[in-house]
Amino acid sequence: MVGMFGKLLGKKPETPASDEPLVPHPIPALVTILYRLEQDKGTALTEAEVVSARDKAVCIMLPLSRAVQLAEMRGYDDVDLENVWESWCQYRTGIAPAGSNPPAT
Repeated sequence: MVGMFGKLLGKKPETPASDEPLVPHPIPALVTILYRLEQDKGTALTEAEVVSARDKAVCIMLPLSRAVQLAEMRGYDDVDLENVWESWCQYRTGIAPAGSNPPAT
């Protein structure tokens, strides 16, 4: 059975490999949410604000391979959800993880 969005897009649902782990994937990318929050605030976010934003972010669960594909299509990696503060600090100081580019504004 194809869901409503699948019908709208005319696509069949994907069936992930049953042994592939599912990972949370923020939509939109958490780095863009944090960037916007910081711009709206006018000053750097605190660790508590970054963690709170992560905890409130809307996420979907994706097979790991699909999450990797989305990051490649996007052109940059999102912040690490498990080490969100340290990862966000790397983006802020321009020392994003290798192969990553912060999002365009």
